[in-house]
Amino acid sequence: MIAKIAVEKTSIRFDRLFDYAVPDHQQAQAKIGCRVSVPFGNANQYRQGVILDIKNDQPEIKLKTIAGFLDDQPILSSKMVDIVFYLVHSTFCTYYEAIRTILPAGFSYFLKKSYQFIDRLEGLENYSPHQLELLSFLRKAANQQEVDRIVQHQLESGRRADIDFLIQQQVLTPSVSSKRKLGDKTVNMVKMTDPEFDPSSCKLSQKQKKVVSFLLELGAVSIKEVCYFCGVTDIVVKNLAKQGIVTLYEQEVYRTPYEAATPTRKPELVLTPQQQEVLDGLLHQYYTNRPSVALLHGITGSGKTQVFLKLIEKMIQMGKQTILMVPEISLTPQMLQKFQLAFGSEIAVMHSSLSMGEQMDEYKRIKNGEVKIVIGTRSAVFAPLEQLGLIIMDEEGESTYKSSDMSPRYHTRDVAKYRCIQQKALLLLASATPSVESYYAAKQGVYSLYELNQRYADAQLPEVTLIDMRQEPSSLITGVSEYLAEEIARNLQQGEQSILLLNRRGYRSVLSCVDCGWVAECPHCSVGMTYHRANGYLMCHYCGYSQELPKTCPECGGSHLMLTGQGTQKIEEEVQQYFPDARVLRMDADTTFTRAALESKIQSFSKGEYDILIGTQIVAKGLDFPNVTLVGVLSADSMLFGDDFKCHEHAFSMLTQVVGRSGRGGKKGRAYIQTYNPDHPVIRQAASQDYQSFYQDEIVEREAFFYPPFCDICLVGITGRQEQQVDIGARLFLTVLKQATKGLRQNIPMKVLGRSKPYIYKMNNKYRQRIILKCRNNTAFRQLMRKVLVYTASRKECSNLHLYCDINGEIN
Repeated sequence: MIAKIAVEKTSIRFDRLFDYAVPDHQQAQAKIGCRVSVPFGNANQYRQGVILDIKNDQPEIKLKTIAGFLDDQPILSSKMVDIVFYLVHSTFCTYYEAIRTILPAGFSYFLKKSYQFIDRLEGLENYSPHQLELLSFLRKAANQQEVDRIVQHQLESGRRADIDFLIQQQVLTPSVSSKRKLGDKTVNMVKMTDPEFDPSSCKLSQKQKKVVSFLLELGAVSIKEVCYFCGVTDIVVKNLAKQGIVTLYEQEVYRTPYEAATPTRKPELVLTPQQQEVLDGLLHQYYTNRPSVALLHGITGSGKTQVFLKLIEKMIQMGKQTILMVPEISLTPQMLQKFQLAFGSEIAVMHSSLSMGEQMDEYKRIKNGEVKIVIGTRSAVFAPLEQLGLIIMDEEGESTYKSSDMSPRYHTRDVAKYRCIQQKALLLLASATPSVESYYAAKQGVYSLYELNQRYADAQLPEVTLIDMRQEPSSLITGVSEYLAEEIARNLQQGEQSILLLNRRGYRSVLSCVDCGWVAECPHCSVGMTYHRANGYLMCHYCGYSQELPKTCPECGGSHLMLTGQGTQKIEEEVQQYFPDARVLRMDADTTFTRAALESKIQSFSKGEYDILIGTQIVAKGLDFPNVTLVGVLSADSMLFGDDFKCHEHAFSMLTQVVGRSGRGGKKGRAYIQTYNPDHPVIRQAASQDYQSFYQDEIVEREAFFYPPFCDICLVGITGRQEQQVDIGARLFLTVLKQATKGLRQNIPMKVLGRSKPYIYKMNNKYRQRIILKCRNNTAFRQLMRKVLVYTASRKECSNLHLYCDINGEIN
């Protein structure tokens, strides 16, 4: 039996499934999806691996043997193994990178290699002087740890041949032990050994009788509960165990990230005729028993969540499971609360802010079939549901659904489509501002299109006013117009809440020298640093570097340093000064870096404990605060310009969504967008919530310049610490690509835009170049690119470079 194994820590240059022999006595244990430990490479270092295929064949060469099995049962089901192959073939990642993305980190193992020493006297004449000296050291070792230290020292000193000799002489026998990074959480339990035990059959103390009576009534209980309810110490329980009257054991319990909520008996949710029409259409689409995709385009506040609730309710009635994804962690608590009230505790949560133990236990609950709904961010798409009927992607156009920072660089929508094909499920994409690509697919009939163009419960869209900052006199609040300040004051008088959006955190955004023009830049990144008044430091928002605010210019020694621009800290300070009685809350990456802090702030604002919420994009989307009747957008123009062809789409989405936070209760909402470009089409379209006009303008421009959805974009990234080497690597990739396409028999349409430097050329001491290709993302293209990528990465010139390919990611 030969197991084909994905091994950890492999590079794309040599990644493949490696063949290992399965020991005869362990062939029953060998199952696809199980983890194993294997010797790898010339040094036979032990590594984790996962069996992805099994063959019964006669190998052409002698194979290494699996060292040990880490799982009794497969950790990956056959469906999840298929997803591993899908990610490898579609995203240029290694096999183990795909596995690592699917499995929570807590499941991983630490592997430790040990050497058992057996003193042998025969054959000493074959030993070299150094080998005899090594043997003497091993004989004097006090314990196993010291033996391992001696061997490790020899290996690190370049004397592997001597260790290999001792292994051949059977003086040293290598073995590997494994320990999981995180153990299961357990509780100490107690139960009656004999459920029919008669307390009068033996002599018991009063305390023991109380414990026995308690256990006979309730069965298995934790020792902690027994001690609490019976008023005894654990000594009483342990003495009963010594007599064999009770049995002590451990029971696994789950680390749950949120308290379970009991479903509340609310009045039957009544859908509007328009919502009911959408629900009926989606159910009819599902009943065809074919995988399909639908796009639900609903204006902000149109009641998309009510449709989700009804649709999921129908899925549960059919015995099917659902994945509901949101783009930001900040949206999870509010969404979770709504669904817990409707469906109770059969909900699991998956996102990166959970602790390692919580992630692992939620995954186990899902895998064991104990949940019907999974709510989470991007990673939730890998939830191991076996009866999947529905995947919902709320705010589907958000860029956070695309993984671009690390391999595998997948788009959640693509993985969701694959999972729906696997299980004949329905994929529902939903947003007030869907991506241009999705809306185009719906218009072309590839997706089914459903529209909700009325707000739920007769709520009205907010009245939006554009404030031309060119005409505004200087205000007492930096960045806030006089008109908007008056509206905030009006809201405070009426006891209503306000939201101010400024998509820049920190206090001041630029520190410069008036005398010589010097600007404070991060020494590790080619970007300016932001001043944070809370700690008095300049900080880089890309690598995290910080330094104290200098008193003099490091270039000319002058003392005329100037802070300009404003961030959320500055706005918070000045709003608080201007409205001293107002309760002001700030939400950005500096104040919500823990899940508890984020949830606490959302809950506090929802309860009305604050009057004004100031924040970055974290406050712009998905949150529902019924008492918010005023939204102000500061510095809207900063969203309009960037080096990504999607910058207008992102600007329209953020402006439309944040305006939609206003007037979601029974009160009329207002929104004010401050801009120096009031005639810009995107600003005007967002102000009027006119997605159709925005789409028409954008799709014409995309077609004219040949951008998605009319093509796919492949970004090739080259990064390294040596600027010259990065340049050489980029040139080499282009040369290899040109040569590879010359001999192709089939035509692969492709337009190469050449090398360029991204806006942030240096990040965290690594220089970056990119090559952009307009292409058709099909199997032939991906096979070609993988071949070019592997060959280029294996060249000596690229030995210290990182090369990657990203399909339809952000171009920055």
